[in-house]
Amino acid sequence: MRILKLFKKHILALFAAIVLIVISCNADLALPTYMSDIVDVGVQQGGIASPVPDTIRAESLDDLELFMSAKDAKAVEAVFSKADKNDIRTYEGTEEERADGGKIADIMSLPETVVLSLNQGIDANSMGDMMGSSSEKDDNAAQAMPTPEQMAAMTPEQLAEMQQKAAAAQNMQKQIDADGGKITMKSLRLGVEGDLIDQGKLIEGANQMADKMGSMSGSIVTQRAVSYVQDEYKAQGIDPADVQNAYLSRMATTMFGLCLVSLVATILTGAVASRTACSIARDLRRETFNKVMHFSPAEVGKFSQASLITRCTNDIQQIQMAATLFIRMCLMAPVMGIVAVMRVLANHTGLEWTIAVAIIAVSAVVGVLMGLTMPKFKKMQSFVDRVNLTARELLDGLMPIRSFNREEHELERFDKASLDLMTTQLYTNRAMSFMMPLMMLVMNCITVLIVWFGAQGVSDGVMQVGNMMAFISYTMQIVMAFMILTMVSVILPRAEVAAERVEEVITCPTSINDPASPKLPAASAPRGELTFRDVSFQYPDARADVISGVNFTTHAGQMLGIIGSTGSGKSTLVQLIPRLYDVTGGSISLDGIDVRDMTLSELRHRIGYIPQQGRLFSGTVESNLKFAGDMVSDEDMRQAARVAQAEDFIAEREGGYDSPISQGGSNVSGGQRQRLAIARALAKKPEIVVFDDSFSALDYKTDARLREELAKNVTDAALVVVAQRIATIIHADQIIVLDDGHVVGTGTHEELLRSCPAYLEIAQSQLSAEELGLTQEEIAAVTEGGER
Repeated sequence: MRILKLFKKHILALFAAIVLIVISCNADLALPTYMSDIVDVGVQQGGIASPVPDTIRAESLDDLELFMSAKDAKAVEAVFSKADKNDIRTYEGTEEERADGGKIADIMSLPETVVLSLNQGIDANSMGDMMGSSSEKDDNAAQAMPTPEQMAAMTPEQLAEMQQKAAAAQNMQKQIDADGGKITMKSLRLGVEGDLIDQGKLIEGANQMADKMGSMSGSIVTQRAVSYVQDEYKAQGIDPADVQNAYLSRMATTMFGLCLVSLVATILTGAVASRTACSIARDLRRETFNKVMHFSPAEVGKFSQASLITRCTNDIQQIQMAATLFIRMCLMAPVMGIVAVMRVLANHTGLEWTIAVAIIAVSAVVGVLMGLTMPKFKKMQSFVDRVNLTARELLDGLMPIRSFNREEHELERFDKASLDLMTTQLYTNRAMSFMMPLMMLVMNCITVLIVWFGAQGVSDGVMQVGNMMAFISYTMQIVMAFMILTMVSVILPRAEVAAERVEEVITCPTSINDPASPKLPAASAPRGELTFRDVSFQYPDARADVISGVNFTTHAGQMLGIIGSTGSGKSTLVQLIPRLYDVTGGSISLDGIDVRDMTLSELRHRIGYIPQQGRLFSGTVESNLKFAGDMVSDEDMRQAARVAQAEDFIAEREGGYDSPISQGGSNVSGGQRQRLAIARALAKKPEIVVFDDSFSALDYKTDARLREELAKNVTDAALVVVAQRIATIIHADQIIVLDDGHVVGTGTHEELLRSCPAYLEIAQSQLSAEELGLTQEEIAAVTEGGER
């Protein structure tokens, strides 16, 4: 994509944005997990997150140690300090410390359900392998009852031990009877202390019993473990409400912190995206404008002025918007989707298939909508060009439109262009308006699907409510990621078209370029010498030359007049001098150097060009007259204004040279605008001054005075004057007459009257017979092609 190429200079910004997006997404996607913990742990479990209590009584710890090996008990002792049998043994380690020393958390999470069951009382028959099989119990019982002979052979110590065991068995039986015939922790402790129960078999039996409980649903086991911890806290005098509130406070603080991190990361991401997009747009505008400034009229005509304006404004604005969305959304959506999928897969809820259903549904919706709207998006920019072009033509041609009473026709033409754009935009907007409702339908259907199957999991005890809520949140985040990509996909196609249009301008080869090895005139070369040698020119894609075989030479201090009928190629000829176009045949030299061997800046520095339509720029009179730069002094500016006959009306304006000039010079008359344009060209003191029919807006009196001042003051520059009026060039040192691109006459005014029928025809249309100074016979002879 062309959009991606624009980020080549902004890799660091992209990397920073990605890091911030990862931080923001992880912070956002951690919130459903904490929400699940609040529901499952904070509400359902009363804020008790672990089956291992933070504090434990010595009696309860002794009960647990009945089911631990010596190694495990030693590991527990490393975590729970034992000061006194009557004291509460308090937890002293961190989570990491609890995971060390024989995996204390795992050790204690195994028997607590057994301990809970034993504290509630378990029928003796359910103890199973804790005491061995029934045959083993019979053998043990047989062995426990010695015969009289055996008793007689016993030592006093053995008799005392036997009596001790008998007393322990009696005490244990009394405890069992007191507990309603159920084995409890008290009776088991008496059995272990009286050496009636083997602790190794007790541990093995507890593990088997825990395995049987583990085959139950996870939530049931967890709830029983939590009940044990709650009872333990109550026995220690700890209010369960305080435990729950403390847990909820921790979760709330953590979630608030995550929200704050996400907020800061999102703001920074937006700042990076905006700055990067603005930098891209700034660079594109600069590059595009710089390229357009080097265009010749041929390239401008290729694109049209309206299209170039659209490409430099609207198209680059589309690219800027797309660049912002690319960083803020295109990069965020996949990161959010990937992180959400990883968290969903880590929970193993069994509902992962619903995500695949959601993605397929979203992809189908997006595919259909993009297929319908993409062709229209590509046409939309061309319709914008048409609207701009039509509006520009209407505004530029407002006077002739009114004079010919064509307002209705032009309004209909503009309405047609606007209607085409409106119809296309309505189609795309209506098509894309279905996206949000369809996406919401997909999201709601997926939510119902998750709740339906998730409720069954909650009912079966394999899933908790909080897990289901978190899964819904993650699924919605995944769907939202696809929605974000879809929303961006609405803008990216238009931006891609815009980028293509801007790239066409930037990569367009220019026909007028600086030479590889520029040359400068020698110091001894004559200044202001302009020479045309067999010059021919043909417009691009034209079939024939519009200028052919032109030869002349003019020097500083001389005036060269160029005249001819409309369309004879006068303006085209003088546009070849500053290289607005390059000759297609022959050569033009200035001061002995071919103009194509000079740099454009050097060449145009030596030439003052006044076009047919003198265009001024917004600013002041002074800023327009000093448009050539700091090289123009105040004295040069005032001298140029005097020669151009502009000094009087400048002095009459409020502010004089500091008086404002509006865009295009719309606040001055046509003649004043033309005189200011002439003064602007003279102020830079060029070697060649080209007047491209620049006197047409002047009255005869001002025209005469201006030519008189030019003859007096501009003696170090060659004057090339294109004129429609004979009076403008009547005193020229040399006049060239053009007809259909060919030179049909060269000479002074007097010479051409007697030698060039084309010139005589023009003169007759403007001057009287007395002003011509020719008799009817002389006129007839010239008309017939002779000379008298």
